[in-house]
Amino acid sequence: MSEDLADTHRVIEPSVLYLGTPAYLVATRNPDGTPNLAPASSHFALGRTIVLGLEEGGQSLDNVRRHPELTVNFPSASQWQHVERLAGVTGRDPVPAEKVGAYEFEPHKFERAGLTPVASQLVDVPRVAEAPIQLEARVRRVTEAVTGEFGMVEAEVVRVHAAREITVEGTDHFDPEAWHPLIYAYRHFYDRGVEVGWTRKTPFAVMPDPVERWELSGGTWRVVSFAEDRATVELLRCDGGEIAEVLTLREPRELRWAAVQAIVGRGAHSSG
Repeated sequence: MSEDLADTHRVIEPSVLYLGTPAYLVATRNPDGTPNLAPASSHFALGRTIVLGLEEGGQSLDNVRRHPELTVNFPSASQWQHVERLAGVTGRDPVPAEKVGAYEFEPHKFERAGLTPVASQLVDVPRVAEAPIQLEARVRRVTEAVTGEFGMVEAEVVRVHAAREITVEGTDHFDPEAWHPLIYAYRHFYDRGVEVGWTRKTPFAVMPDPVERWELSGGTWRVVSFAEDRATVELLRCDGGEIAEVLTLREPRELRWAAVQAIVGRGAHSSG
């Protein structure tokens, strides 16, 4: 390995590995039937299963072991203050010894956060009315972590509620431009950054209007060059492949479209 490459990184020991994930509010049911609400950010989802990392000894994990239902509520970036209002409180009474001095008991978590509980449709745990995305879920398995510090909660999502303004009307898709999750990274909150690109599977990679019109007329096209500030597209005749027109793209979203075509090797393309 070259010395230059070896010097680009150094070994560190961060206390946590929150590299930047959406924060969420998990609602669970207390033994007396009242709701508990807690902020968290450790999670991933595949298909209709969401896996949450919840702290051992916390009220949320105790609750789902007793009553295996929950809701997972994703706030927008603008709602970070509501999440932070829950940072120093716990639903455990008495407060666990390791949290005394840093946390206080709060039985009314929704009120403390300035949020509104709304009844779920398929589970007996409320949702956060203000959260743009609300998931109703049933817990299928809780696995103790190897370290014993947290539990991995695997839950089946049985219903998804999404604010109209972050969905694409007439479809079941979220609008990636409209959705601004609250990103948590190393004890700081962030909004989503600007779009830099997309995958080839996105349903929203709309080609530039002139290219689309040419394709609909039966012609073919190819991206022949791409740079940060411009891309060149040749429009080709369908009868012999001769160049009919050369387009220069400069608009940022059109440039990202051209970049995807170059990445996936679509130097030439036709509709049929």
